[in-house]
Amino acid sequence: MKTDIKYDRNILLICLAFAVMFGVVAGYPAEFLAVFLLAYIAVQYARLRTLYQWARFSEPKEIPFEKGLFGQLAELIHHSTKQRLVEKESVKYQLDRFKKLISVFPDGVVILSLKNEIQWFNDQASRLLILKKEDTGQLINHLVRHPRFMHFLKNFKNDDVIVMEAPAAETNWSAEKIEIRLLPYGDDERLLLIRDVTKIERANQVRKDFVSNASHELRTPLTVMKGYVEMLLASSSDETVQVASLKKVDQQVVKMQTMIEELLALSRLEEGKVDDSQASINLRGLCEQIKAEFQSAADKRKQALIFDIPKTLNIKANKASLLTIMRNLVGNAINYSDENGEIRIGWSVDDQGQGSLFVKDKGSGIAPRHLTRLTERFYRIAENNVKNKTGTGLGLAIVKHELDRHEARLVIDSQEGEGSCFQCVFPPERF
Repeated sequence: MKTDIKYDRNILLICLAFAVMFGVVAGYPAEFLAVFLLAYIAVQYARLRTLYQWARFSEPKEIPFEKGLFGQLAELIHHSTKQRLVEKESVKYQLDRFKKLISVFPDGVVILSLKNEIQWFNDQASRLLILKKEDTGQLINHLVRHPRFMHFLKNFKNDDVIVMEAPAAETNWSAEKIEIRLLPYGDDERLLLIRDVTKIERANQVRKDFVSNASHELRTPLTVMKGYVEMLLASSSDETVQVASLKKVDQQVVKMQTMIEELLALSRLEEGKVDDSQASINLRGLCEQIKAEFQSAADKRKQALIFDIPKTLNIKANKASLLTIMRNLVGNAINYSDENGEIRIGWSVDDQGQGSLFVKDKGSGIAPRHLTRLTERFYRIAENNVKNKTGTGLGLAIVKHELDRHEARLVIDSQEGEGSCFQCVFPPERF
């Protein structure tokens, strides 16, 4: 670079010296100097224009200048352009590989802009959402107009998933149910993943139908069995081995009846066949009802039930659902807490304005490996099951479904040896 600067400087000085010399000989040194400077500026402008015209080409080949500053500039531009072309080819190659990979992906993939404009989609997405090549650039919510999908796009949250009916297709191949997931992609794009879950949903429906039908069929024989057991117990006054056996049978029949009722309740929740009416419920009054129901059970275990709920707190919900939630949570706290313990039912509001109705105990706590599975059907912790056998393993599953109906969620915080806290977190618009 230093050599190039000296080269341009030396040429300028030599030309300037000749111009002054000829000017002195001719008797017009100032005029010759001015003419020389104008000519020098014109030449440099022409060279700069040549460099500009050459740099405009996307693939410049021959460098127009070999020496001087312009030569260095031309060489830097040429090197930068070659490097940019190499990077462009690499990006294009990687993009082609990505598209080929996605095209054989078993799930549908749609790349959306932040405005929900379709930028690209694979063949599977075309089949599942009935998209055509000419739909590229269109708003996807104008092509897929399912209400749940429209709400899903409008209220997008990371890792949100919905299952909905697939758009009707005029072909022999058609999905009935699809699962849709939306993920951030890059700085200004989003990735829409679509999966055909028709077989899974059919299997779930078969399971639901079986549970519902089997539960209904079992109700009648259990009712008859319980009636005969109660009749035999009423006719036996002595505390004999036979009476003790009948009492055990009666307890198991009651447990089976409770399980069947809870299974039927779960089936109704999953199918939406429940009372969906909602009103403004005074939470303090509802908790007083819960206290009246469970106080005797807590007294037997010498446990203190402490309710800390504001008197004026109202929550928009279904009263029967709230009672079901509280009965399960408070009942679990009593059954699985140690004697002489304390159970606190309270209300708190976090920084985001969400309200939490919590049930906190000072029992033995729950190991972290169990927390994510507690809301599964029939999931019971083995060590707790040894001490307490009254539960069915369905209570928390019912709680989760009831909270889902109210746009709420169940948060479980527990540490072994320190107790557990079950929080029902409601959105701000609910209270």
